[in-house]
Amino acid sequence: MNMGLDIYWIGLLVLVPVVAIVAGHGIILSVLRGTPTEKREPDPLDEDARKLQRTFLRVYLLVIGSEWLQNPFMYSLFRNEKTLDEATVATLYISTYVAAAVSALFTGYLTDRFGRRRACLVFCGIHSLAAVSVCFDELPVLILGRVLGGVALTLLWTAFESWVIAEYNERGFAQSSLSLSSMFGIMTTSKCITAIFAGVLGHCVVLALGSKIHPFILGVALDLSAAILMIRTWKENWGVTSGVDEGIDGDKAAEAQEHLPSDQAPTSLWDLRVWAMSFVTCCFDGTIFLFMFFWPETLQDAHDREHPEKNGSIPHGVIFASFMAIMVLGALSFNILMAEEPSGGYRGSTRYALTPTQLLKGALVVSAVCFLAAAFAREEIALFISFLLLEVCNGIYVPSVAYHRGTIVSDGARARVYGLMNIPLFVFVIIALYTANGTGDTGGRWQPVFLFCAALLLLAALVTSMYLHVGNRRPEGFAEIPNLSRDLAGIDRLPLVHASGAELDPIVHKDDSA
Repeated sequence: MNMGLDIYWIGLLVLVPVVAIVAGHGIILSVLRGTPTEKREPDPLDEDARKLQRTFLRVYLLVIGSEWLQNPFMYSLFRNEKTLDEATVATLYISTYVAAAVSALFTGYLTDRFGRRRACLVFCGIHSLAAVSVCFDELPVLILGRVLGGVALTLLWTAFESWVIAEYNERGFAQSSLSLSSMFGIMTTSKCITAIFAGVLGHCVVLALGSKIHPFILGVALDLSAAILMIRTWKENWGVTSGVDEGIDGDKAAEAQEHLPSDQAPTSLWDLRVWAMSFVTCCFDGTIFLFMFFWPETLQDAHDREHPEKNGSIPHGVIFASFMAIMVLGALSFNILMAEEPSGGYRGSTRYALTPTQLLKGALVVSAVCFLAAAFAREEIALFISFLLLEVCNGIYVPSVAYHRGTIVSDGARARVYGLMNIPLFVFVIIALYTANGTGDTGGRWQPVFLFCAALLLLAALVTSMYLHVGNRRPEGFAEIPNLSRDLAGIDRLPLVHASGAELDPIVHKDDSA
């Protein structure tokens, strides 16, 4: 293996232990200090909340693992193994996003109306069919598979998150020590760690079996396992309007509406914050989609320029695992960058050194710089480093934007609004891919795309500054992305941890302090 390929393995082998140290630094510090773990009386509500978290993550990580097994190899499978021309590959990708944009118009409503668990089960079936389609060489079958993949993508982005949020609210877990933001923080970190394993596993499967089709088949097995777990362990829930429309569970629907947090009043699509949030997510997620389309070609071309005597393919699974590893560091750094200062108010009242909005703006600006660097970089190592830094920003962006969406969108219409918010994103990706494909097959065609992405991210940062302000105090019930070590240690009541490692007072909800 030449040095052109070694940089990716070296990057992964350096990043994985760093992630492990950062994620588990709380446990490491307690062992080094000899600090005994405080034993508390178990709280039934806390135990039930953690049981919900485990029940959800077992299923969610299986379906995410299935998606991440396939994602790094899709472009290379179509372009290199099936020897499709660039225009056809772009058409397949565009088919995915057209289907996602169209399905977003109704999947959110159907998910809320007929049940979130049903929608998640439908995802498993559709996603499996999309994976099986790559076993065929006929273009109509491949296009049909990508259309199914687009519908599945919309369901993945809406149904699963809506199910766990509704379940959390319905069971009254807002009064437990496990805040919803903590659950999402653990979900984000776990998702990235799963992606690391999926990338390496996919690479090993391709090496062992000799085809990039096999990670897709393995993904089908994960989808089926997730469906079986859902049938056995999940119960159905609906959107607030569903129970009223059906004439059943109307009291429960009304009760759920009454218990929405004060900052989650019923969301109107005329709310300017919804449109601002849609624009920001369209810009960032859209540029990340373009990045995911272009990085295999970009790095492969740079590798071929530097090593013309070699005819090897870059290790797509290993590179993807490296991206996910450094994205974990970005998500974990959310804690450090939001280091807290006592505000002098009631117990548990703190001020952020950096607010989620400031972190979101910072992630957008630095991402723009990364795209600028990648647009003008020609060395393989320079491109790789630019992409790694972009994934750090991605890791910070995910919990930051999840916070803003959680405070803007009400629970009853969450799947519907999330689906509608994704439509501009998919339209943007369709237009961008079509335009980029129109430049032909010449090398370096990604440079104008990366420059456009940089400009768009700077505009998104400006919109964030203008319309997505939050105060410098912790909103009720919001906690920063937690240290994974807290969850591993099984601490019942989640303490806040300062960047220095010192414990601060835990969050006390107003209802708890009475």
